[in-house]
Amino acid sequence: MRRTLAGAWAMTPLAVLLVALAVVTPPERVPTHWSGRVPDGFASGPGFLAGVLATTVVCTVVAAVASIARRVVPPSWGRWVMSAVAAVSWGAVLLYLVTVWRVGVDGVEGVREWWPLLAVLGALLAGVVGYAVHGRWAPTAEELADLVPERSRVQPVRGRPVEPVQPWATQVSSRTLQVLAGGLLVVFALVAVVLLVADESVVLLVVVLLTGLGAGGLALLWSTVTVEVDQDGLRVRSRVLPVTVSRVRADQVAGVDVQDLDPMRWGGIGLRALPDRTAYIVDAGGPGIVVYLRTGRRLALQITEGDQAARVGARTLLRAAGQRAGAASPS
Repeated sequence: MRRTLAGAWAMTPLAVLLVALAVVTPPERVPTHWSGRVPDGFASGPGFLAGVLATTVVCTVVAAVASIARRVVPPSWGRWVMSAVAAVSWGAVLLYLVTVWRVGVDGVEGVREWWPLLAVLGALLAGVVGYAVHGRWAPTAEELADLVPERSRVQPVRGRPVEPVQPWATQVSSRTLQVLAGGLLVVFALVAVVLLVADESVVLLVVVLLTGLGAGGLALLWSTVTVEVDQDGLRVRSRVLPVTVSRVRADQVAGVDVQDLDPMRWGGIGLRALPDRTAYIVDAGGPGIVVYLRTGRRLALQITEGDQAARVGARTLLRAAGQRAGAASPS
């Protein structure tokens, strides 16, 4: 329901624009660029309207697809999609309305550069409203039961003495991500050297360096990690830097399973984020822990120590989640 309302909010600008066109005639020219406070770039009014109309129609189509294609666009992604679409669509319509209004009042030569900023502020506000209207989606108990195999579900532990959860940990390394990280850092470093020798702009050089460090650094962080399970839940810590790259609290766990992680089924080798699941698979794949989250997503982590180690980790996480569920629910 809330996704539908967010979709309606993102599609409303098209209706507003069509009503405005029936009332207000577009001007012959509109300003598009300013030199100081004086406009020095102009476009035809019909051309400006055509661009705004095309933008609004595309946003309306995207919002309609995102609001009904639940299997294609997951709720966690859909919230951001709806927010972005609402911001762009409302921003385009507000830009048109503000521009037409000010051209009618001040003339095309008298429109100041700060008026379009009203449309930008309105777009940001529309995006925030769309984000709030959509809200967070969580599957119902019945939907969650369909997602989690019965033998893998968390069973609340209550009514009997609770044994302490014995921490469990293992180390996982990905040769693929190590090579990828090194390759990205080398390539972007060479590009930065070329730009520096060619005396290109400093802005372009900074963008290249930041992009390379971001992409290479992310791959390096995930190239070798430690997977830990204790009474608080599951953590994945990078061994390259003392950084926690992923964490699942015990109360977020709906079930835990051990599966043979095939890269062809989980999106490939390395770290893979898909609409309904995230997987960290080392090289050729193998046994791993699959965590079913209460949000409806799955997290799969390959355990290179083998099937037995994966099952110990899965049992430990199930116990921690069961104790947390038992403590949170009434006796």
